[in-house]
Amino acid sequence: MKKYVQYGSLITTLFLVLFYCFDDGDILYSTNHSSEVSSKLAVSINNCQGIAAKSVAHLNAFLEFQKLEIEGRKMHVFQRCMNDQGYVENPAWVKYAEPITQRQAKASGISSNEAHEKFRRTQMVLIKQSAKQPSYWVLASQGKQ
Repeated sequence: MKKYVQYGSLITTLFLVLFYCFDDGDILYSTNHSSEVSSKLAVSINNCQGIAAKSVAHLNAFLEFQKLEIEGRKMHVFQRCMNDQGYVENPAWVKYAEPITQRQAKASGISSNEAHEKFRRTQMVLIKQSAKQPSYWVLASQGKQ
């Protein structure tokens, strides 16, 4: 009789452990999947920032417009690198940014294109964003939907 109780408790424990693993596994997968995607995005952003910095490291700027050209070249390399990693500009972010950049343009007395470009350059390198704000980068497969 003692054997049956031991085997029964062992089997019951085994079933409880298996149930816990399979039941929580789905919950953990759904939360880890989004963090896995964001961690892949963070790695891609960090890698591309390094590549972009190296691409302009040999350039020296003596005049203000040269600094702007170097910054533009750096951001162009960064964007191309992110595209190569499989990320594209989020269409929802573009809609989100339009009213913000128009307000910034009026407040600063600059063109809306310049305000949009400045805002875009600051947002494209951010890894964490607020819950209200859409991410600048989405995977190319998600951006087409």
